[in-house]
Amino acid sequence: MDLLTGKISKIYFKYLAAAFGSALIVSIYALVDTIVIGRYEGPNGTAAVANFMPMWSIMYALGICFGIGGSVLLAHKRGAGKFEESNKYFTTSVVLSVIASIIIFIVYNIWDRQLLYLSGGRGAVLDLSTKYCFYIAFASPLFIIGQMLIPLVRVDGKPFITTVAVMAGGIFNVFGDIYFAFGLDMGILGASLATAIGQLICVLILLAHILLGKCNLKLNFKNLHLLKRIGQVISTGSATFIVDIAIGVVTILVNNQIMRYSGETALAVYGVISSYVTAVQSVSYAVGESGQAIISTNYGAGNAKRVIGARRVMLTTALVGGIFFCIIAMLFPNAILRLYMKPTAEVYAIGAGAIRLYCLDLIFLMFNIASTYYFQAVNRLSVSLVVSLARGFFVNGLLVMLLPLIFGINGVWIAIPIAELIVAIYVAFMLRKKLVIK
Repeated sequence: MDLLTGKISKIYFKYLAAAFGSALIVSIYALVDTIVIGRYEGPNGTAAVANFMPMWSIMYALGICFGIGGSVLLAHKRGAGKFEESNKYFTTSVVLSVIASIIIFIVYNIWDRQLLYLSGGRGAVLDLSTKYCFYIAFASPLFIIGQMLIPLVRVDGKPFITTVAVMAGGIFNVFGDIYFAFGLDMGILGASLATAIGQLICVLILLAHILLGKCNLKLNFKNLHLLKRIGQVISTGSATFIVDIAIGVVTILVNNQIMRYSGETALAVYGVISSYVTAVQSVSYAVGESGQAIISTNYGAGNAKRVIGARRVMLTTALVGGIFFCIIAMLFPNAILRLYMKPTAEVYAIGAGAIRLYCLDLIFLMFNIASTYYFQAVNRLSVSLVVSLARGFFVNGLLVMLLPLIFGINGVWIAIPIAELIVAIYVAFMLRKKLVIK
């Protein structure tokens, strides 16, 4: 697939098909994880998954930051014909991932319970989330390295390999969840083990592809100027990093607000909502990464017309997808609840209304996330950073804290949709500005 001359829509949807396959598998095994835990442990198990979500977010945020940052810069250099130079950004991403993996491994294995308490875990929910953390904390480097490699392999022109890797790990996770949790009666600990082994399989496939020389990604330490490139990779990937960190920060705020204004039943409902929204976010990443590969390369080559064309295809896909997933939530909230757990009367009383209110955010969520990939790809890093900060900390965080003072628990559910709408208005305004290729 020639990113510089081929038909944009054809290339985009080929990339999206591969990326969507990966996102679908991630969504499915996240779904199965939550279903298995919810069925085995009950509503407290679903709440435990929500409690663990911030720790997930940190691992994924670091990996995606290094992967997206490196892949954008690598694509810019390749678009300009500088292939040897491009691999220095691959090398930098690998170095950053190894350093981050060591730090996260130590922190997660020593202070796991304290971190889970900070994110709102109490009593039985805290005990279950600590169990769920056990094997995943041990395998934490695999999650960081895997998320780093996926966008780099994809932008190298091998989107199919990333799909195979994620599918292989995901399929094992699905069946491993069921076997370890129910077959071996390990419960939530079994789900944790299956998730860790599934990620190991994914990373081994990606590493085999690179180490066997079947791609153009090579480690290049010659005249690396590591500190300079570390700054470039982190600054380029920072907006994507904030998108995922935002999930963790907002989850901590929401968890604590739910416990303040309602209780564990509402937290269990939020566990369902969080799992559904996370699945949609996985699709959003696929939509954004597929467009970013085309946009970055053509931006590096100075092809403004193709950049605008790819942007249009990507953002239209994001809007249509967001509306579709929102409609599903509006029409079938109780079915979503039953999918993830055996709902009690108390869960039903809260669940449908909460899902319908919160999932209004999906209309704009995919559009906002995809826009950050575009702004990164065209080197408008400050705009991408503003979008991510607004979604993750300032607008979201402010509304989550203030609206419950007026509307009680319903204020928690409506805070995120209002925040996404505000950010979408800002994005639409910034997209109107003329593209300048430097």
